[in-house]
Amino acid sequence: MKFEAFDSRLSQMLRAMPTATIAELTDGMIGWWNGSRVVYAWIGDEADHDSCATSGAHELDLADDWGQFHDWLAAWIEEPRFSTRPAPCEFGRDTAHTGA
Repeated sequence: MKFEAFDSRLSQMLRAMPTATIAELTDGMIGWWNGSRVVYAWIGDEADHDSCATSGAHELDLADDWGQFHDWLAAWIEEPRFSTRPAPCEFGRDTAHTGA
């Protein structure tokens, strides 16, 4: 699976879910729909998992790191895990495009 196919499938899944849905990609990597694209991020140990998961997040360019995570995320897409957060995620939000 190429990154573009993974990103497209995850985009479709997240757009169909509530706004505050987080894709739990690995123990430390998450993704969410920001209104125009999937934002991928690493979360720190200090991230508050009772609020928006992005409080301790650092955005990453998964396309650049795809080779490192390919096998893991290709398996994840077949058995995805999601969680929801009570607060909408602001990190990575596209303020120029508010539609889904």
